[in-house]
Amino acid sequence: MAEEKRRSGLGRGIGSLIPTGEREAVDVFFSSENEGLSAVPGAKLASAAQLEITNEEYLEPAEILYVGKKIYLLLEDPDLDISDQRDKALVRVLSATGEDETLELEETLTHSGVFSASFPLLARPTPVAGNSQGAVECFFGDEITAGYLDNVIHTLEGDPILERKIPVAVGTDGIMNAFSKVYKNEDLAIQTQFHIAESYFELFKSHRKLKQDEEAQAALSAGRRVLRELRDDYPNPKYSPRISYLLGQFAQEMNVWDEAIAAYRNIVRNYPEHHLAPDSQYKLGQCHEEAGELDEALEAYVTLAGTYPKSPLIANVMLRINEHFYTSEDYQVAASVGAKFIEKFPNHEWTPKMAFRIGQCYYKLEDFTKGGESFDVFVKKFPDQELTAQALFWAGESYRMAKDIPNAFRRYNRCRWDFPESDAAKYSRGRLALPELLAQFEREANLTE
Repeated sequence: MAEEKRRSGLGRGIGSLIPTGEREAVDVFFSSENEGLSAVPGAKLASAAQLEITNEEYLEPAEILYVGKKIYLLLEDPDLDISDQRDKALVRVLSATGEDETLELEETLTHSGVFSASFPLLARPTPVAGNSQGAVECFFGDEITAGYLDNVIHTLEGDPILERKIPVAVGTDGIMNAFSKVYKNEDLAIQTQFHIAESYFELFKSHRKLKQDEEAQAALSAGRRVLRELRDDYPNPKYSPRISYLLGQFAQEMNVWDEAIAAYRNIVRNYPEHHLAPDSQYKLGQCHEEAGELDEALEAYVTLAGTYPKSPLIANVMLRINEHFYTSEDYQVAASVGAKFIEKFPNHEWTPKMAFRIGQCYYKLEDFTKGGESFDVFVKKFPDQELTAQALFWAGESYRMAKDIPNAFRRYNRCRWDFPESDAAKYSRGRLALPELLAQFEREANLTE
């Protein structure tokens, strides 16, 4: 009875076959109206494989290969998942110039049925077949074919071989990398890759400035790829600071603050004596500041000033520290930092603005007499600066608020005479119309008579 029920349901639908991770033989039954029930004993389960030559992320098919880089192979074949371990697959790689190697791919995860591997492309005008030590020999303008023998027919002619062909570039950056490897000059190879990564960084910034987002993203990906390959190919610690610095620059330009902070922090913690450490410490503070982490930014800037006191970045650090305290309305500290800046950098391009900021700090502290004196110092030191007219006006404001009307009158009056076309002169004329200033004008006139 059970057998009849089993047979009577065979023609009504298709059941699901669940893979178990092993190759199995099954008995297949089918029925037709003319011939009745038939059986195919010991049928084998099989699936068609897929082979691709991809980019370094194994996500997109590659269009061209470069000598000195790598070839990335990706194979999907669930039939090769035959154990509870990470299984292996063999792919044959040939080139038009004579290369012929059988290379081993490893399963990405147990029971994934997906196999991948990457192999360096060595520059050899005349490759030697069968001598692979985990690399593929080829030359500029070559063509590489990757083939896989499947257990499923892939062509109308009954061919079970799956093939992928890809050209090898003539020139571009692959020449420089290959040149260094052909002549076994490691330093040339490393410096060349650094220059390539730095060039991509400049391209990335230029494209972003022109709002060419697609080109900028391509330059970013290419630059990061070069740095990753450099780190993998040459794991010498002496190159780590420069790699981290460039990765930090890419991340900082993209406003990925956590990634940039991690890159710069790696340098200042692990390579404090490296020549990039002071700049990394400064950029660490910048990233914290841009991320809104002002306390961490201040700590980074103060650390730079204390650890690298002779760094040319100290001026920029003091400017940022001043800005931090001014924005936080801690005007006393901001004024103190400003005074130290002027003392240390009397000829810096930002010295006039810092001197003006000192007067602002004392005005906001309502220490109006000291504010007026600070603006007077500015006018004396920088008589021809863009801010001089404003300094005269704010000196007048400071003395007026301090009830020192004679000094206020003189500053307003000088402002309107020396800088008649400025906005500060316009405001000064308005202040001179106040009753106490008009009274002072009459007193000054009487003294003159």
